[in-house]
Amino acid sequence: MKPLRCLAISNSYPPDHAGGYELGARNLLDALASHCGWQNSVVASVRKQKPLGVVSPELTGFFPGKLGPEYERWKIRHSLFRNHAKIVAELKRNSEDADFILIFNPRRLILPQWISVLACRKPTFVFVSDYWPQDPFASDLFYSKSRKIEGTSSLKDSKLQEIYKPGLETEDLFADCRGVIFGSRYLREALVSPFSAVKDQFVAHWGIATDQFSQIPFSADRLKTFGFCGRPEKEKGFDLALEAFRQVASQTENVRMLVASDLSSSAFGRSIRKKIQSDPLLNRTVTQLGHIPHKELHTQFYSQIGILLFASIWQEPFALTVLEAMASGVLVIGSSAGGTPEVIDQTTGFLFDPGKEGDLLAVCLHALEEGESNYERVDRGAERIRSIHTLPYMAERVDGFIRDLI
Repeated sequence: MKPLRCLAISNSYPPDHAGGYELGARNLLDALASHCGWQNSVVASVRKQKPLGVVSPELTGFFPGKLGPEYERWKIRHSLFRNHAKIVAELKRNSEDADFILIFNPRRLILPQWISVLACRKPTFVFVSDYWPQDPFASDLFYSKSRKIEGTSSLKDSKLQEIYKPGLETEDLFADCRGVIFGSRYLREALVSPFSAVKDQFVAHWGIATDQFSQIPFSADRLKTFGFCGRPEKEKGFDLALEAFRQVASQTENVRMLVASDLSSSAFGRSIRKKIQSDPLLNRTVTQLGHIPHKELHTQFYSQIGILLFASIWQEPFALTVLEAMASGVLVIGSSAGGTPEVIDQTTGFLFDPGKEGDLLAVCLHALEEGESNYERVDRGAERIRSIHTLPYMAERVDGFIRDLI
């Protein structure tokens, strides 16, 4: 197999990662290198505090430490424009030995960064695992036409001058893309408009390192242990999950809930923590584990629970948490929103409607009533993950798609 030389641009690749999908990007590139012969070089955005006005050759625009997205838009963006020639030169240097460029989540690139990529004149592919409609923190790439900003008129690159003309549309930026890969069918359907100019599109569902999430034998005791894992934010539905569990605990003996989340890291999380502490029933049945490093999730969390409440109320594109839990032999009760139904159905778990009041509670009670029949669901779910949601399987599909187009 001919080695492929890839210049990957990820919003976070080693040493840090910002979340599940950034971790997924890192793991996918590692799998492509080990299983498909890719030779990767990586340009990354990482969460670092950097002095304003100092722009490294790396694409560091979207995560400027603790400054916040709004500050980034008006400060870092203008700094990038002033230093644009340096960024373009560095990217061109990095791309000289590459066969193509692969961008993870193009929304993470603000306009001057994206144009820097196009200036490299290399076959460009994008991998989309993020969903952004009406996201107030999204890049101006998708919500406004380009404008002539002070300093851009001095750019000598003809491609840049052409792209900076007034009236640039989102589709124009993607017109030169060789292909786009989506992390779920849901994403492909939801993001038709931005990628309408790209002829070759492909869905490659996420995979995980299944050897890190061995299946734990299911039992009646585990069935009564619920779990929640995720960021303590409203869109993750933790308050919805907690209220459903409270109702279950008021009707069922010996149930408990483990929470793998740093509730102190957000105002929403702190309000939930106060609710747990002030409610005698929740205070007795809920155990707060705090933040658990990813490499320890299996031993400290998944192996300790029987039911994962994946209660996202937003359109979750395709959650790695669901895959990890199912591989570990956990029964997942997941939201019917977004891409979750692409891996969970009535034979592998349970779905609930987050917009239907009381539906999560009804599904939780039904799952407890099902008893031993859940064992078959858990086995089928774990087998599904190990057959079509592994990193090698995902890497081979991505590799085949790109090889056919370059």
